[in-house]
Amino acid sequence: MSGQKDNWGEKRVSKRLEVALPMLVRGVDLNGIKFEDTAESYNVSRDGASFLTTRELKLGQKLALIIPGRGPGGHSDFETSGEIRRVIERDKHQWEIGLKFTGRRLRTYMSESN
Repeated sequence: MSGQKDNWGEKRVSKRLEVALPMLVRGVDLNGIKFEDTAESYNVSRDGASFLTTRELKLGQKLALIIPGRGPGGHSDFETSGEIRRVIERDKHQWEIGLKFTGRRLRTYMSESN
């Protein structure tokens, strides 16, 4: 939602689309264990993505993200890095993660005005 603030007090500058995209997420969890998990977005924008995970992660943490088939022309994978800006515990052993892209931004094919 445009204008909504994240855990860092920053306003979102791009619209979020509610869309389920398969993703590959790589990083290190709170126990120092490297992981590579599949996840599914529940919303994305050109500046970030939100998804659920069973990994316990922390604010400010860096992650690598790959979204298959969402690269240039839709014929390659979209690969980027990001920083966790929101962590919300949803259930025992399940967290909602809000990731702000720090690398490439995602092309959403929608107007960012309004």
